[in-house]
Amino acid sequence: MEESARHLPVLLVLFVAVFGSALGAANLRAGDGFNVTFVPSSAGLRQSVVNVGGPGEAPSLPTAVRPPPIPDDSLERAIRDALGDDAASYAVVVRRLRDGRTFELSPNREFYAASTFKLAVLYEAERRISLGDLRLDDRVTISGEDASEDLGTIGLLELAPDGSLSVADALRAMVTRSDNATAVALLHLLGAPAIDATLRRLGATGISVNTRDLPITAAGMARLMEALVRGEGLTPDARRHARELLLAQEWRDGIPAGLPPGTAVGNKTGTWEGITHDIGFVEAPGGTYVIAVLSEHGWVWDPIARVSAAAWNDLIREP
Repeated sequence: MEESARHLPVLLVLFVAVFGSALGAANLRAGDGFNVTFVPSSAGLRQSVVNVGGPGEAPSLPTAVRPPPIPDDSLERAIRDALGDDAASYAVVVRRLRDGRTFELSPNREFYAASTFKLAVLYEAERRISLGDLRLDDRVTISGEDASEDLGTIGLLELAPDGSLSVADALRAMVTRSDNATAVALLHLLGAPAIDATLRRLGATGISVNTRDLPITAAGMARLMEALVRGEGLTPDARRHARELLLAQEWRDGIPAGLPPGTAVGNKTGTWEGITHDIGFVEAPGGTYVIAVLSEHGWVWDPIARVSAAAWNDLIREP
């Protein structure tokens, strides 16, 4: 079976999530040295210092400087060659984190998220855990409304008699199997408006889980993945936990398929009629990079794998 979003009426999921939110509580390469937190940067800064943002007493974590994006002609040629005449159907952002080498193709074009919205839920959950507002061993209940979104994976959940499971188990099912019931239950718990507020503070533009349109952009999703990889606003344990979940992703036909065997790559896919998306991080010899590839083709993976291979082959060569 394709990932769970393949057959899910995600508009209904968002409808449930938006109105249900009122019911809930309002690696880089070793040696790269990033473990940072967040605060919005001022417009016009060439470098932005990231600190903790958001409500509550934030953990005291180191800060680091995010290098400004540096457009890379070689990377652009490689990815455009990989897409060929179909480039107009895609949006792509690739960014190497240590030096800002970047390529962007239609970065602010809006697409329907499908299951990639679960990345925003993951980040907010890890942020709340870092703040001490949530624990991995806390329980989240799968309501009848949540369970109605199941597409065959709920039977794999180890639910207690009261229909609950740990936050840790819910996150794992949501990320690695793209389970919908746990995703909606967590969205209820965390609150769609709160998640959107966190996305705005991060600067993850063009993303919302608080609308039936469920929009995303390649720029916004790359920024969100970067925040997860760097550990912005997260404790080291939360950062490692998110990384481990993304590395355990079961849907590997896109970005991972274009990489050499054994490459450390974490990703989250999203598919629906007329869309195939993959957002990931790749721990490459030249430094970790994030990559977001969004498309208007349904369940078509090969172009994403080609883009992934092109980015790898270009970025492993030192400039």
